[in-house]
Amino acid sequence: MHSTYNIQHLASTHRMSSREYIEILDSDSDPESEPQHIKRQKMVHPNPSNTARAPYAASEAAASLASRNTSLKGRKRFIADLDDLKTACDQGFVAHGLVLQSVRAGDDEGTFETMIKTSSGEHVLNLNIMLSDTADYPKSHNCFSYSSDSNVAENIQSVIERIMSLPSRPIAETMDRVLANLTKAMSTGSIESEPEDESAPEDEDEGDTEEDYIDDDFYTSSHSQKQIQMSRLHRHFLEMVARDYHPGLIRFGGDEFCISVSLSVIQLAETVPPRALNAWDRRLLSKTQHLVLLISGFRGMYPPSESDDTKLTFHVGLSGVYKPSKEQAKEACRNFGLIGHDAEDMLRLAKEKAAAEAALMYDDVDEFEPEVQEKEEKEEEEVPDRFDKFSLSGSLDSLMNHQFVKLVNMRRKYGLGWAGAELLYSEVERNQKSEEDVLACTLERIHIEDEAEREMIRNGTTILPDDPIHKMGNNDQINWPLTAFCYLIRRLTLCTRYCIVCHNKLETDYVALKPYVCNSKLCSYQYYSLNHGPSLEYEIIHNPETVDLLVSITHSAAAENVLDEPLPIGMGLRVPLPDATKVRAAPPNTIVVGVPIMNQAAAPTNSPPPQAQNRPVIGPDGLCDFDELDPQQMRASVMELLDSLPPIMDMKKHLEQNIKPGKSKPKLHETPVAENVVPAAWKLLRWCVGSCTAYLEEISSEEEKIVNVDNSWKQYRFSVGAPDAEAKFKAAVEESKAKDSNARKYPSLYAFHGSPLRNWHSIIRNGLWFKTISHGRAYGHGVYLAKDANVSMSTYASGARAPCWRNSKICPTNCAALVELVNLPSEFVSFTPHFVVDKTHWLVVRYLLVKSSSKADKDKQGKEASSGPRAMQRTPFVRLDPAHPLTLGHAPIQIPEPTHQLEMILRTRRAEAEAEAARSKPDIEDKTVFEYDESLDQSIKGWSAKGKGRADDPMTIDGDGFGGDEMDIDDDVPYQYAASNHRPLASSGSSRMAPDHQRQLEFTPQIVKRRPADDWVHDPEYVRAAISRLMPPPEMSTPGGTMAVQKELKALLKEQRSCNNFKELGWYMPEEFMGDNLFQWIVELHSFDETLPIAQDLKAKKLNSLIFEIRFPPDYPLSPPFFRIITPRFLPFAHGGGGHVTAGGSICMDLLTASGWLPSYNIASVLLQIKLAISNPDPKPARLAHNWNTPYGVLEALEGYRRAATTHNWIIPAGLEKLVR
Repeated sequence: MHSTYNIQHLASTHRMSSREYIEILDSDSDPESEPQHIKRQKMVHPNPSNTARAPYAASEAAASLASRNTSLKGRKRFIADLDDLKTACDQGFVAHGLVLQSVRAGDDEGTFETMIKTSSGEHVLNLNIMLSDTADYPKSHNCFSYSSDSNVAENIQSVIERIMSLPSRPIAETMDRVLANLTKAMSTGSIESEPEDESAPEDEDEGDTEEDYIDDDFYTSSHSQKQIQMSRLHRHFLEMVARDYHPGLIRFGGDEFCISVSLSVIQLAETVPPRALNAWDRRLLSKTQHLVLLISGFRGMYPPSESDDTKLTFHVGLSGVYKPSKEQAKEACRNFGLIGHDAEDMLRLAKEKAAAEAALMYDDVDEFEPEVQEKEEKEEEEVPDRFDKFSLSGSLDSLMNHQFVKLVNMRRKYGLGWAGAELLYSEVERNQKSEEDVLACTLERIHIEDEAEREMIRNGTTILPDDPIHKMGNNDQINWPLTAFCYLIRRLTLCTRYCIVCHNKLETDYVALKPYVCNSKLCSYQYYSLNHGPSLEYEIIHNPETVDLLVSITHSAAAENVLDEPLPIGMGLRVPLPDATKVRAAPPNTIVVGVPIMNQAAAPTNSPPPQAQNRPVIGPDGLCDFDELDPQQMRASVMELLDSLPPIMDMKKHLEQNIKPGKSKPKLHETPVAENVVPAAWKLLRWCVGSCTAYLEEISSEEEKIVNVDNSWKQYRFSVGAPDAEAKFKAAVEESKAKDSNARKYPSLYAFHGSPLRNWHSIIRNGLWFKTISHGRAYGHGVYLAKDANVSMSTYASGARAPCWRNSKICPTNCAALVELVNLPSEFVSFTPHFVVDKTHWLVVRYLLVKSSSKADKDKQGKEASSGPRAMQRTPFVRLDPAHPLTLGHAPIQIPEPTHQLEMILRTRRAEAEAEAARSKPDIEDKTVFEYDESLDQSIKGWSAKGKGRADDPMTIDGDGFGGDEMDIDDDVPYQYAASNHRPLASSGSSRMAPDHQRQLEFTPQIVKRRPADDWVHDPEYVRAAISRLMPPPEMSTPGGTMAVQKELKALLKEQRSCNNFKELGWYMPEEFMGDNLFQWIVELHSFDETLPIAQDLKAKKLNSLIFEIRFPPDYPLSPPFFRIITPRFLPFAHGGGGHVTAGGSICMDLLTASGWLPSYNIASVLLQIKLAISNPDPKPARLAHNWNTPYGVLEALEGYRRAATTHNWIIPAGLEKLVR
């Protein structure tokens, strides 16, 4: 048996009897292949066998060591405990008849090595322990383990594997438990009867309670008194809606619940580049769905108490609707599933193996292909309210659960931004010092990080979400769901700048298209061995030829001795000693036609391991550590491991085998005729795919292929570089248009870049850089590009000198890229005979061309060539600059618009999202929150009881359906209102009130509420002058609409009167201008951030506010109200203005159209959203026009609204013209 830690035998060594082992699903990769960590499920059903067992008890020595450093936590506690364990071992640590010796710290943080012997001195085991995160030690960390010994006995190996499932305890107790299990395994041959750990000692301040275990009745409340403050939840939901997020409440039964916050992926694509979303996970844009954050752990209370803040748990995934079903959410919050094999699984594997062996009898393997994919697809059911993980779910879950709450607390305590708090957190964890000590040393760096993020936002290439806790006071209540979702969107947007495992910022000059890991060996181990990276199984099933290409290119680079960074080090690979003579000598510096063949890969971030001084240690099984090999041996080992793998199509067939419900999915290492493949080969395959930070997808549609390129060349969509590379390129194109008239007509050029096959392993991962100068350059320093494809595809893209990967289906021999570049050749380093460009942000790689030597591919291409002319072209071609023609030989090349396919996908997703939004309505649980009326009559009764007011003082707005409701002013200061008689509205359909109702909305406060001296003050004369020429209010109404508007008015006035600071509220409804028509309101927006240009303009013109008119449709709230600015006039967008204000003064937001409106929205949240939109400086800040004092007309507002809706394909509400005419 292979000596390294291997979890794949866990199911066979553990019997699911009185205890069960649960697999945590933190990635969308095959959950059975290599799970991240195992937790125990404490069973509530009595088991007679358990009562007969003696509970496990730690030895006296272990218990003493574990109790020494209880005042410490995290890394400090681990270091102190490890030092104590070293000292104890030096003095003789004996427990359960075994001796623990030679404990020493490993090379990476959180690792240590030890040796275990019998009391007579016989060797038992060399053991390596690795903690998942010392920050979680000793309460919620996980231990990974393996042995460097060879030929470990099966019973000893089962003990090593069981370490992962042990509860999180101090390392002294963990090692004591390991010794106990070893003693049992050596004496009985098994540890199946190991008792439950029911008496584990507790630390002073962090002992495990029964809440640390996951009971069957997981959602049964442990609190006797539960309370959800519906008023707070109502307010928080509205704040989320105001930012275009979709909140949801999901009750699990009893007091337990979770909150979901979601955003449709197509809306996410407006801030995150679609090319990046597609590269991160093709499923994100494959259909209409929502990015969902599930938040649980409230323990029946909302908002959570300060002590419960850190107990919140977060789960990130995708759902076809705005929130998953209760069953899906409950399962996601449980986050585990059983694993196991049975005899039926073994029989299935045996049949597969026999079929594969039979296939070897055929000369052409392609003739023996069972059609299994169609069966698999038929079994897939479309469940809209599912909660599915995607490639980044595991990393985002870890980030949110381990760091988010701590970052919020740091921000509030020290007044930092997100970037500064992340740096502070990272330094605290790295140095294990107090926050204050680290802050004193790194304050300048922290401020630089925060300022760099603000500058990035100002540049406009990266759009980050709103920051809900910016300038929030220490005593202000946090909207936890909103803050968490905003932080999630921020980190998703910036995910390529951070390590996907440890979440620290990457210290590299190059930003990749896909998220990756830092240089830590521990991160590399978790990324590849524990499936924190992209799903290899998904890529094999859906993109087998891309996987084949990546493996073939890696094999070529290794065979020709140029495979450099990145190398698969730090992954714990145990490999056979390779034959280094199989690797060819590196090619000499060759000059062809005066231009060097250059490897234009990025400069390596790390040098390869130095050449070993001694021969690697070889175990009896013939395996050695990959990291101990010299670079040439590493390349030879990569070749041999890849050659041992079966063909990718065989893996695909195996993974697509039909399985019965409840059975484990097929695993890669169970692929037929792969029993002789060492585990390191499967990890290397995962590395070949996971280390590729570019986007590659074979083009199968003929109309999307480049015209006049020989069919022997396969064509791939190819995208490499930072997620914002497209935005930077477009900005450079716009700059070129301003400089050059020809660039205005032909904004970009196209050219080819060729390089030998061996170089593409590096180019695909790092892009076209030229920092490493491997050869001379005849025409200057830069990326070399040819206008004639023959130069790149034959001269430069020279064929491989070594044999191709023997199991490759496509057998690539040559590679070339087609690159789009800014059309400013006069500013190139050289433009004849070749383009030489030194500004890499002026280049965007669009296509990869791969020549195949496969016989099957040649036959297929021959059939395609003889099939006749190209079908009708629906994809538009790029307009090429005739001054720089692009040719292949003498034939002109036509290029389909490279972004057309993605734009069509986005257009389809938008249409689907609009249709889904029109159908989607809040369910009963969410309606309860949205429609919650904050106990209007309860505080009135409170006043009467306290003698502060009388029950007949408050005003009733209307008797039609609201006769018993009273206006709730939730203050310590009472108000008294003028009484009036109330009658129902006239039944003629008019919204106009009878004359004696004209004064019913006039209030005379008895006591004025005290407000800050610098608070905003309403100016009645300013408003009166603005509304003097308003058109008559709308005439049509319905009883339902009247009731809804009355309720909305009541809520708005209540919030206005109860606020302590108008400046913080940001809007004001002047009560003296409420006329005799409920369906026409006047509202002011004021107190904008003083740093905004619009605020400075208002101050310069001595304007007190923006004055809005709101007109309600008769069927409100089914249709949205119409908002327009009366005065002042804004600078139109066409003249450099912004703020989402149309040229006619209406508001350009889908929220106010039939496409985006929901009946659950209220006017207060809409006003907040409008103010945020006006305050948004992207793409341009709002400014006042030179004729700012010319009021907008209602008809020009209507026209502006219609133009905006037409431009964005928004649906205009029915009857809008009648509303404003």
